[in-house]
Amino acid sequence: MDDSGILTYLFEWFKEYETVFWWLASGSVIVMIASMVVIPWLIVRLPADFFIRDERAISYLTAGHPAFRVFLTAVKNIFGVLFILAGIIMLVIPGQGVLTIIVGLMLTNFPGKHRFILWIVSKKSVLRGMNALRKRAGREPILLPSQKLEMAPDRY
Repeated sequence: MDDSGILTYLFEWFKEYETVFWWLASGSVIVMIASMVVIPWLIVRLPADFFIRDERAISYLTAGHPAFRVFLTAVKNIFGVLFILAGIIMLVIPGQGVLTIIVGLMLTNFPGKHRFILWIVSKKSVLRGMNALRKRAGREPILLPSQKLEMAPDRY
């Protein structure tokens, strides 16, 4: 097949699946817009000392009937996986891929999660991006464990 044959085949293939491509393009735009609103909102709401706290906050998932806890945990993990998948897709389409993946990781449950997220957030470009969003919202920058020693004693 020569180059003109390949191009003709691709154009025919695109025409045949035009509806699918419109749905994918629309979905991409919706995910991009949603990520531009939801992800910064979540990062701004994150407590500045989230990564330096010695104890984890008591979750709303620990209270209530065990079946309800399992249901809420499953829903939280499903949303986390969806955010991770959307973030991976946003690495190649417009959107905030890395930040979306971080939010997805924060929603999921897996061993070593806190350490893994801390490793990602401690990358200079990621931390700079998160703190730029927080600065625009008038919030304190995210503190990392290496900064815990630099904090004023009255903050403990």
